Amino acid sequence: MKKLKQLLNFKTNEKQLSLWCNQTWPELYRYIYNRVQNREEAEDVTQETYMKILAKYSYPELLSIAYLKTTALNIIRDRWRRKRTSGTQVPLEEALLAGENEISKVLDSTYIEEALRQLPKDQQTVLELRLINSYSRAETAQKMNKSEDAIRGLQYRAIRKLRELMLNNLKEENRT
Repeated sequence: MKKLKQLLNFKTNEKQLSLWCNQTWPELYRYIYNRVQNREEAEDVTQETYMKILAKYSYPELLSIAYLKTTALNIIRDRWRRKRTSGTQVPLEEALLAGENEISKVLDSTYIEEALRQLPKDQQTVLELRLINSYSRAETAQKMNKSEDAIRGLQYRAIRKLRELMLNNLKEENRT
């Protein structure tokens, strides 16, 4: 009799859990995709988020979407930190097929750092706060004592300038 009650309880929880996942998945996936900008990674992080929640809570269907988003953001940050400490990994075949100049560009992060150093200080700061530290536009505006619109424009100009500098550096290296 006790096993039957446990089985019935599990079936009820399974239905509730399935309903909860179906309701929260689209919003969570969009949130994650917006941050990682990669379909496969967004799917992986979404799945990892649910796995982490399911391992920790008996009744996860009671948790809000905000809690899911916070968990997902922590997973994204952990992944970013691991990539940052382990460096960029390049497949061996790709490295062997690439020319010597291309290998050094891929493996040497100073290429990007050099371009970043050429930006004005406020553009460097906004890129660091927004892209590296994942601060919101409002948080960045508060830290830099500027309006959110000013931050949006500054970030836009910084990205355009960074792209221009990197393209110019690439053209110069191809000439030599």
